[in-house]
Amino acid sequence: MNKFSLLLAALCVSLNAQEAKSADSKAAAPAPEVKLSGGSKAEQKIYNVELWACKSMAEFINFQKNMQVLTVQIEELKRLKGLLEIARTTPEKNALGHDIAAKEAKLIGDIESVQKLYGGYNPLARPGQFIQTKVAVLTPISNEEFTKLSSSSDFKPDSVIPVEDKRFLVRDTVSGQIEVDTFYMSLRRINEFRNQLKQYVELQPQLVKEDDKKKVEKIIKDIQDELNKSLDEFKKARGFDFTPEIAALASEGKLVIQITEEEKKALEAKNAPTPAPSAPSAPSAPAAPAGDKK
Repeated sequence: MNKFSLLLAALCVSLNAQEAKSADSKAAAPAPEVKLSGGSKAEQKIYNVELWACKSMAEFINFQKNMQVLTVQIEELKRLKGLLEIARTTPEKNALGHDIAAKEAKLIGDIESVQKLYGGYNPLARPGQFIQTKVAVLTPISNEEFTKLSSSSDFKPDSVIPVEDKRFLVRDTVSGQIEVDTFYMSLRRINEFRNQLKQYVELQPQLVKEDDKKKVEKIIKDIQDELNKSLDEFKKARGFDFTPEIAALASEGKLVIQITEEEKKALEAKNAPTPAPSAPSAPSAPAAPAGDKK
């Protein structure tokens, strides 16, 4: 696992399950089937529907773990089905068939559990996207650094986040979808410049022609200038220097799926409030008999 694994894992979650068919809903119960209307995608209006709102880092980490479990199961089923196609003997086919049936049943049960947790979300039926609206910017700290930090009188326990077998110090918080997207763009830009610079520096000793050496020298200088500019912008925005160990973890966000205009209308009709029954009118007093005299 490289240094950016956590960062990459925390990027918007888009689960593209293999051999998926379209269908989903916003209900907490298993999602009802929704058939897509005909016609090309270009002719359809697409709408985002929020299924679940994440309110904490713990919820996001748990969501990631649940999605990873489903992804592993889906990949394993795909692998077993591939083996079944090339199996030659009947005992081998029977064994693979039983294994596939058991794993499919397990996957269905796990998806039903996920649907209850995340507003009916079914990644096999329709891919979703997790949109981050608030992230914590983290840097790893050693055990010695943690001991020193935690002994301070102004230490805040929630300023250190344990992730697997490591501890991370919360250095900054980025709030707002646009701000989060901009933050990730800055990280990607710095990372791309660093990778390009590494490639050209490694290429430089292999060059023989002077013209090629001069061209690469200029490219290296230009990339270094852009990298330095991006690093300066990062420090001004965040208040600390960029390091390759920087990671980001969502603390707030929303899980959305895309639906067509026809599906949107059907969903609105289903969720429309039922008109309250009108109250019965009070009976009127009986009229006095005509001609009643004393």
